[in-house]
Amino acid sequence: MPWYRSPVKLFGYTGLLLFLVRVVFPPADFAGALQARTHLYFLDFRLDLTGFGLFEFAASVFLLSALGYYLVERLTGRPPNNSLVQLHFWPSLLFALFSVFIAHWVNRIPSSTVQNPAIQASLNNWLDAYMWASVVFLVFQLAFAVGAAHSVFRNRTVVVQP
Repeated sequence: MPWYRSPVKLFGYTGLLLFLVRVVFPPADFAGALQARTHLYFLDFRLDLTGFGLFEFAASVFLLSALGYYLVERLTGRPPNNSLVQLHFWPSLLFALFSVFIAHWVNRIPSSTVQNPAIQASLNNWLDAYMWASVVFLVFQLAFAVGAAHSVFRNRTVVVQP
């Protein structure tokens, strides 16, 4: 089965690619990025926008999704519906690309212009858009996790012996 048809490989390779992007493009350490620092708290985890916490967050979700698809396939004995996998993958990838864009944009703000009111207004608008996109992304991921759990309990073929 080609890698793009296997949901485990599709999500796993994408998660690894996001981690690779984080390694290849480390966060900037100049004053503009430090002054434009913003944080998002999710379940007591601090996601740091200028520290590229967005990359780790999106990559971790992709790797958890790969693990979820692996477990669903092992526990039910059937591969997941390809249409649902594509419906899950492409919006998730769009959110990951939006995260990459926002992180790179914030890290490219020069220290001389970070206090400019126009830059601050634009930054706040982008961060608000990111916050709403992350809420939609999390709801979307939870919906697929609940659907996967429901599929496992409904179609379970593996019997676990005590």
